[in-house]
Amino acid sequence: MIGSKKIQFVASKKSMIDVWPHPKPATQFIPDEYKKMPRHNEKNLHNPTVKTCMPFLDSLIAGYIIPFDQDYVIDPSTEVEKDTNKVIQKFDISPANGEQDDIGFHDITQLPVSWRESHGDRAGKFMNKWLIKTPPGYSCLFIKPMNRLEPRFDVIPGIVDTDTYINLINFPFLVKEKKQFLVKKGEPMVQVIPFKRESWKMWSGFYWEKLHNKTLSLLNSVFIDRYKTMFWRKKSFK
Repeated sequence: MIGSKKIQFVASKKSMIDVWPHPKPATQFIPDEYKKMPRHNEKNLHNPTVKTCMPFLDSLIAGYIIPFDQDYVIDPSTEVEKDTNKVIQKFDISPANGEQDDIGFHDITQLPVSWRESHGDRAGKFMNKWLIKTPPGYSCLFIKPMNRLEPRFDVIPGIVDTDTYINLINFPFLVKEKKQFLVKKGEPMVQVIPFKRESWKMWSGFYWEKLHNKTLSLLNSVFIDRYKTMFWRKKSFK
């Protein structure tokens, strides 16, 4: 494709190239529930579902997904502080290969106080196995996969300048689940969205009445796929 940019994912161990699931475009990780969902409830055009919402789909398939390299068992637990009788939430991580280098933690004191109160005394760290390289001037947003409910844990988002920082980028996470759970090899771990670094300035003020009214008039002239047919532009991540 003319003008397309390339993002590169390079395995940190050559011997594992056929063992670790490879990063892929997010289009290849669309949840089955979304695929099976009808565009309209009860085939009623007055009752559309999120399947007709292009902003929802655009965020679902933006960028790339790094999947989990192996199975992980996460064991939440609690203990009571002797001095304060405060209940402290903890958890341990067990990778399928048993290697301690594949797990990591952040002390909760590194995080905001409110996070400690709701998520216990530590944050985990998913150890990414892929080096990531983007063209000059491009960074990556790393975020929990969008528009997929994940009740067990939250990946903490971050932006890394992947054109200059050629190193393994690991992903801190907070545990929400109170019982033991399994994270399976191949499940989406993090969504990677490359973007160009640019300088922006903002303005706020009285709204553009003519432009707004024009948009409303166009929207009110069509029943189905209004945004998609008149305003939406295709994005490409291959």
